[in-house]
Amino acid sequence: MNLFKLPISLINELHRLCAQFWWGGDSEKKRMHWCTWEKLCVHKADGGMGFRDLRLFNRALLAKQAWRIHSSPTSLVSRVLQGLYFHQSSFLEAKVNSSSSFVWRSIVWGRGLFTQGSRRKIGSVSSLITASGSWDSNLIRASFHPEEAEAILSLPLPRRNTPDSFLWHYDKSGHYTVRSGYWLATKCNSVPSSSTSSHTSWWKRFWRLRIPSKIRVFLWKAYHNWIPSLANLARHGFLCVLLWRIWFRRNKWIHEQLWLDDESCFSWARQYLVDFQDANFQKDVLPKQGASKPWQAPICGWVKVNSDAAWCSKQKKFGLGAIIRDSTGKVLGSVATPIFASVSVAVAEAWAMERGAALAKQLGFPTVVLESDCLAVIKALDLRSANVSEINYVFESIYEICNDFNLYKFSHTPRMGNQVAHSLARLALSLESEQIWSTSTPESVNRYVIADMQHSSLS
Repeated sequence: MNLFKLPISLINELHRLCAQFWWGGDSEKKRMHWCTWEKLCVHKADGGMGFRDLRLFNRALLAKQAWRIHSSPTSLVSRVLQGLYFHQSSFLEAKVNSSSSFVWRSIVWGRGLFTQGSRRKIGSVSSLITASGSWDSNLIRASFHPEEAEAILSLPLPRRNTPDSFLWHYDKSGHYTVRSGYWLATKCNSVPSSSTSSHTSWWKRFWRLRIPSKIRVFLWKAYHNWIPSLANLARHGFLCVLLWRIWFRRNKWIHEQLWLDDESCFSWARQYLVDFQDANFQKDVLPKQGASKPWQAPICGWVKVNSDAAWCSKQKKFGLGAIIRDSTGKVLGSVATPIFASVSVAVAEAWAMERGAALAKQLGFPTVVLESDCLAVIKALDLRSANVSEINYVFESIYEICNDFNLYKFSHTPRMGNQVAHSLARLALSLESEQIWSTSTPESVNRYVIADMQHSSLS
């Protein structure tokens, strides 16, 4: 499936076999199919079963090949295909002709999905960037609508000269994934849904009910009136189990002439649910470890830089906050920076870390711990994972600053351990320009600093 476009007849036959298995039939004994395969492929949050549409999945796999060819033009496969099909044009402009192989035709079919979800990442050679490495604001405002222009001007730019490139818009890393490609294919192929957000959240709660899967499936069928007798769907787990048991009793009577009394149905349903929840959901009632972990001071000789970002939707403004403290909890410097930008929260969190690292470098600290409550950013920085999205420019800047330290490391803390940085970020939302404090913090932040010092001394 990741090399060839499967014939529609083969895909339909595979869908038919899957549907036959789902509804309980076989080659000898057929069962009624209460809905089409397309309805079964609807996402669970929209009332379907989330089964995979093999035609769309086939295209998502082929789009992966298109991504590899485009992103690795020096690979052997890319060079061979270029010599055969697009030696006088780019891969994105290449077309299918009468002599094209079935493999190439399949890749071009997948390329259509790849181009739908790709975006151009601006580098330093773009015509929209001045020679000094900043946005050409006059040209951008003259070429785009005001809202688009402000969004472009808020994007981070690389510190080094890099060419323009493509990124995949539907994954945080900027790389194409089959999962995100399949999601886009289903969105493009589906009819606009009339489901509201409340309807979607209802289905999410339904699929999280603490009852066995077979009972959830039975109730899903009952909701859609896809069983011979429709029953009312109840939210409470016990009522759901009891309803299923009543249906079981009805079948026992019809097919085996065996009658189960009301008391036995009630007691069985109650005990069955208790046993199931005890066996499968004990871990859910345990408190999350570390969720309320307070701030921890660094070891002697190190300083810790805590950073955070806050967002104000009305002002379309981010506030960045960072504070530097030593092993005794003493404040060595803090900063609050307002930024008007339309970027993701992860980019803003990385910006806050960059600002804190720059302040630590400016004050001349040699050994630094950079700490944030954004786990995704910390993991990406620790792994130095390949990332072609807009956040990559911020990561490069952080690494460049950190290279000037003798020693450094990245650390994650829960929100409670990052209260001071968070309060500085909130304060930044009310500022017009950046403010730096050398050995103190604003009055509104002092109580969090004192609380951290008390927790740190107790630990």
